[in-house]
Amino acid sequence: MCMYIFPFIDGFEVPCMDTSPQCLKESIQAVLPVFTRGIPSLGISTLDPFHVDRVDLEMPGGLNIEFKEGQSKGLSRCVIDSASTNEDKYNVILHCNFTIKGRYRSHGRMLMFPVDGQGDATIICKNIQIECSFKLDRIDQNGQKHFQVKEYDVKHSYEGQVFYKITNLFKGNPEISNMVLDFMNRNWRTVAEEFGDPIVNFGIEKIFFNIRKFIDTVPIDQIIKKM
Repeated sequence: MCMYIFPFIDGFEVPCMDTSPQCLKESIQAVLPVFTRGIPSLGISTLDPFHVDRVDLEMPGGLNIEFKEGQSKGLSRCVIDSASTNEDKYNVILHCNFTIKGRYRSHGRMLMFPVDGQGDATIICKNIQIECSFKLDRIDQNGQKHFQVKEYDVKHSYEGQVFYKITNLFKGNPEISNMVLDFMNRNWRTVAEEFGDPIVNFGIEKIFFNIRKFIDTVPIDQIIKKM
């Protein structure tokens, strides 16, 4: 069955018109920068850069982090590695480079270190791989057919290095702060795998919030047209 995907976005054209894996991959790659910069007419905010006024994160081991004035960049430049569909089920694999900046306050324990810090933080993620599987149901809403995200599952792995630039991990003790920061960068994979999930999951939830808002607002016949 041939389809035309996202025909309603001004100035946007898909590179092909079917649901084969290659066409889905190319179409998602093409729409990604359009979607992530936001669609003001639909009330959909930008995701690249993605701004966070404040978020409180509870990490493993009782480490609590308050993150403020945050900004994440890189989603619009992700590379779609594969995409496929089986009836109402979809699978997309992509890899991305992210840079996250902001101000933080932390207390608790990170691995073997007690932490009590407040300062600036930059996290650079190189080549994080994300696999997203989701199901789209079709529902009646105000006399029109809409998609609905019924369920989704997201997995991620760190295929490239993660770099940490964090000031004042221990208030008033720059020597210990630098020692712990050096440990984090030398053992970046352990730190990322132990403490990265809440950060990644927060970002994924914001992406699906925008997707839900989009498909709740726009009926199916304005997203996909049969040819």
